[in-house]
Amino acid sequence: MPCLLRFKTGQINGDLLIYHVLLTLKPYYAKPYEIVVDLTHVGPSNRFKTDFLSKWFVVFPGFAYENVAAVYVYNCNTWVREYTKYHERLLTGLKGSKKLLFIDSPGRLAEYVEPDQQKLPAATLALEEDLKVFHNALKLAHKDTKVSIKVGSTAVQVTSAERTRVLGQSVFLNDIYYASEIEEICLVDESQFTLTIANQGTPLTFMHQECEAIVQSIIHIRTRWELSQPDSIPQHTKIRPKDVPGTLLNIALLNLGSSDPSLRSAAYNLLCALTCTFNLKIEGQLLETSGLCIPANNTLFIVSISKTLAANEPHLTLEFLEECISGFSKSSIELKHLCLEYMTPWLLNLVRFCKHNDDAKRQRVTAILDKLITMTINEKQMYPSIQAKIWGSLGQITDLLDVVLDSFIKTSATGGLGSIKAEVMADTAVALASGNVKLVSSKVIGRMCKIIDKTCLSPTPTLEQHLMWDDIAILARYMLMLSFNNSLDVATHLPYLFHVVTLLVATGPISLRASTHGLVINIIHSLCTCSQLNFSEETKQVLRLSLTEFSLPKFYLLFGISKVKSAAVIAFRSSYRDRSFSPGSYERETFALSSLETVTEALLEIMEACMRDIPACKWLDQWTELAQKFAFQYNPSLQPRALVVFGCISKRVSHCQIKQIIRILSKASPLLSIDRGLESCLKGPDNYNSQVLIEATVIALTKLQPLLSKDSAMHRALFWVAVAVLQLDEVNLYSAGTALLEQNLHTLDSLRAFNDKSPEEVFMEIRRPLDWHCKQMDHFVGLNFNSNFNFALVGHLLKGYRHPSPTTVARTVRILHTLLALVGKHLKCDKFEVNTQSVAYLAALLTVSEEVRSRCSLKHRKSLLLSEVTMENDPMDTYSVHHSDPTWRALRESQPWTSPKVSERYLMASYPTAGQISPRTRKSLSLDMGQPSQANTKKLLGTRKSFDHLISDAKAPKRPEIESGITTPPKMRRVGETEYETETQRIGTSQHPHLRKVSVSESNVLLNEEVLTDPKIQALLLTVLATLVKYTTDEFDQRILYEYLAEASVVFPKVFPVVHNLLDSKINTLLSLCQDTNLLSPVHGIVQSVVYHEESPPPYQPSYLQSFGFNGLWRFAGPFSKQTQIPDYAELIVKFLDALIDTYLPGIEEEAGEEAQRTPTSPYPPPVQSQLSITANLNLSNSMTSLATSQHSPGIDKENVELSPTTGHASSGRTRHGSASQVQKQRSAGSFKRSSIKKIV
Repeated sequence: MPCLLRFKTGQINGDLLIYHVLLTLKPYYAKPYEIVVDLTHVGPSNRFKTDFLSKWFVVFPGFAYENVAAVYVYNCNTWVREYTKYHERLLTGLKGSKKLLFIDSPGRLAEYVEPDQQKLPAATLALEEDLKVFHNALKLAHKDTKVSIKVGSTAVQVTSAERTRVLGQSVFLNDIYYASEIEEICLVDESQFTLTIANQGTPLTFMHQECEAIVQSIIHIRTRWELSQPDSIPQHTKIRPKDVPGTLLNIALLNLGSSDPSLRSAAYNLLCALTCTFNLKIEGQLLETSGLCIPANNTLFIVSISKTLAANEPHLTLEFLEECISGFSKSSIELKHLCLEYMTPWLLNLVRFCKHNDDAKRQRVTAILDKLITMTINEKQMYPSIQAKIWGSLGQITDLLDVVLDSFIKTSATGGLGSIKAEVMADTAVALASGNVKLVSSKVIGRMCKIIDKTCLSPTPTLEQHLMWDDIAILARYMLMLSFNNSLDVATHLPYLFHVVTLLVATGPISLRASTHGLVINIIHSLCTCSQLNFSEETKQVLRLSLTEFSLPKFYLLFGISKVKSAAVIAFRSSYRDRSFSPGSYERETFALSSLETVTEALLEIMEACMRDIPACKWLDQWTELAQKFAFQYNPSLQPRALVVFGCISKRVSHCQIKQIIRILSKASPLLSIDRGLESCLKGPDNYNSQVLIEATVIALTKLQPLLSKDSAMHRALFWVAVAVLQLDEVNLYSAGTALLEQNLHTLDSLRAFNDKSPEEVFMEIRRPLDWHCKQMDHFVGLNFNSNFNFALVGHLLKGYRHPSPTTVARTVRILHTLLALVGKHLKCDKFEVNTQSVAYLAALLTVSEEVRSRCSLKHRKSLLLSEVTMENDPMDTYSVHHSDPTWRALRESQPWTSPKVSERYLMASYPTAGQISPRTRKSLSLDMGQPSQANTKKLLGTRKSFDHLISDAKAPKRPEIESGITTPPKMRRVGETEYETETQRIGTSQHPHLRKVSVSESNVLLNEEVLTDPKIQALLLTVLATLVKYTTDEFDQRILYEYLAEASVVFPKVFPVVHNLLDSKINTLLSLCQDTNLLSPVHGIVQSVVYHEESPPPYQPSYLQSFGFNGLWRFAGPFSKQTQIPDYAELIVKFLDALIDTYLPGIEEEAGEEAQRTPTSPYPPPVQSQLSITANLNLSNSMTSLATSQHSPGIDKENVELSPTTGHASSGRTRHGSASQVQKQRSAGSFKRSSIKKIV
């Protein structure tokens, strides 16, 4: 029976093979005979070349072919099928032959040939033994195939479940892969894995429900094969004369532990001779003699001799240790334990050779450490003992730690992240730290900080693309291993740990992201259990609650592991090169800066809670210094993160820091135009850096503004920075711009800036020196602040209604309400009173506020919605208790603007009720990426059907019921919070009682020709209403707006033609398609009014808006544009920001110079001083050297910004405003913040 596996192309002469076969078959030529051909594992190395294959059909005599009764082909595989296709012309005679039978199992072969006649090779028969069979698998390729996977003791078989045509017959293919050929097996996920086979170009991919079981089975046979291989024959180096004492000493000590009494005696005498010959100082403990009886249990004696010699003869250390390591693998388990015992005393001597001037000796020390590492990886049975004896001892040697860590990182980098080497080294770091926690933790954390710092020398768009990424990821795994049981010394290193976490959160493959999450959990756990820190019960409760919170799905989402069931399982998943660590195996996710904000403020709360129990604690100052260092130096991958962190945690800010941040914003703005140009050809996370940097600077300014001094001109100037960001017309930046705008208004309100001046006066006054640049920006967007401040601002804010994020929509509504309240405050009138300043905001709020609709009535038309609206859940019912006046009731009945179902998109964000707001300052229940459940939304929003619940103004009219129970936005963080707030409220109530009155007079109509006498204001008001109609898709909103437009067509007939172009197409569509009579009625009214008042030519035409700079009102207020003229505007914003700095921050230089900002004084943890200076700072690992400085690589981020409140420092006396995206976290256990930190709603 021929076995083609034995034929090797190029090794066996083909002609000799044919001759051998002829001789073998010669006795059987004359009578019928059968042939069994074994094709098991046949592949390219066994192929017959084309010319050789053709010979087989001509060299045999004709009767030899005729007498063949059958040819049984066993274990046909995929390669054979392709081979027969390639030589189809030569094999035509065999195609469809009945003499050719394909056999797929030994049992079927036995049906034709007796087992004793089969003569199958033993290796082929062994494939059918001890099989684990997994049916219904799917092999993924250009054509997916159903297969069965059989895992035996030596090989993996992949058998097709469907027949395939080979030489005209239906055949089951059976591909066999021996354990020795398996290079890598990667578990992609729970139902998919890949198999990499030697000499095959692409990995094989399979899907099955039991992937983990299959992978473990294959790993098992691969490991068995590795263990069964004989060790390579060691090439012993020639023993030099100076090596003799160390070599013989190891031989003597090792054999003293032998179980053979004679060998023990001989070893003792060898030891005696050795000490005499080489004059070893053993202090008379040894005496050579014959017949000495040495007990088997003499370990203590051997160790004592070793200690004495290690102390007295340290020059033997290198040779002795090299010989110990060399013989370790060949010894029995008992002798290995003995070897570890007597090796340990010599390890302390290694440090003396590190201090040596001889480079050769230092290199030998490194080589010994590398051999110890290899021994640790290979000796699995001795793993615990090696950890305790070797690495536990080396961890106590201060001066050797840098060299050891160098070797660890080099070994880990050689294996790669997730490799067995890397994981063993990370695990060994725990043993290294056991002897000296402070020293090892300081070294590891210090190295991590320094490596991250070095990424600034050659910055890349993302951290994963940097040359040092492998070192960073590996050290992150070390830190995870050390973080349990406080081996990172959190009491000393908490600021540095939080700094690293904020830079690495949601970075790298999924296992590393899970590792970062696990690191945070372990840090908090160490704070709870650390004996060095004595926390109050209140602080411990905060820590315990934080532990629970970080394990919630919300924080899984923030850390980029939302699809993971258990972060701990993923962080420690291990297999033969687990795919979860592979750099190319994960889908890289863009990271929202709002997520970093939430994580940072969660960590800040933990730190502040702990600092209250530690006198003179400098943790926060250290963390702030680290964040500031990265915030003010160029590094696209880390600078945006550092800016956000700096803004969140800072408790003070100087004008020079604000100046630097605005400089960064100025430099990043032109890069945004480059990204716009590349957007069509660059996809993914590599092109978002400039946009993310702009977003980060805006967030930082938002967080830092309340910390500025009260008399700073930058408070007012930042308003125009926010407007400039809005004008960029970028979805992702618009949210950050509105957050800055909202913070700016609340900060200035807290500073009483609007007590004597209107918002227009306040902001236009500060703009006057910048007017030249601002006018150009106004002209660019077509909104003229000089002509009409309020409508220009509304034009910017109306775009917020088109934002895809409900959070930003809600924030836009709150800003409009705030501006409306500020106007009323200045004029000392009711908030909803219609006047030339308030009308812009009232018009913008019509579709989202029931209260605005109810206070600003129609004069000439009665609502057609009365019959359609159910009053069941109308929150305005609360007024009936306090307003029994018939006039109020009449108005109530004539203006029931209550939507039965206002568009649900406005109700996505959730806000705590006044009674539920927790003093915890930064917790968020609602992010753009994850909204609260429907039940929670209903609970928080009650039955409100508009955005009225977003209003929060302490000085605006309020109803008793609303003050006590309705939902409110997150508490506004204000500046300079003192007794002034309470006093102002008391005085305001007593001196201005009319501020509490509610305007319900029918004379308070929105479209009042007696109040709005200026045609410009009339035209702008109509344009705002027409713009809202043009871009709204909500039917109820359209009804409201058309009612008011119908009224406007009667009240302002001369100006109404200004909006004809905006309404024409919309009205034509409604008249032709709409069936809703309630909607058609006001539309008909508009048409009739226009026809009735038609003049030729009309006194005011659509171009009228252009005459006073508002030609862009309807256009800018529309949806966000994907193609804008960013390059032109970028130039304008850069000039504006430069002028702003020159005007309001003149002569303010960096406090310590630019270079000092770039490299602050030693921000890293001070390690325990070492006497060594070798390699520690220069040779961190192979991948840490030869870094070249690269050019800027701008990019873009696609996530939205959300802001959350942060607790102010107790000594700062300042608080910040929190935006719509963050909501105070509710906890039944109560609050653990200090009562001295107040917030004002």
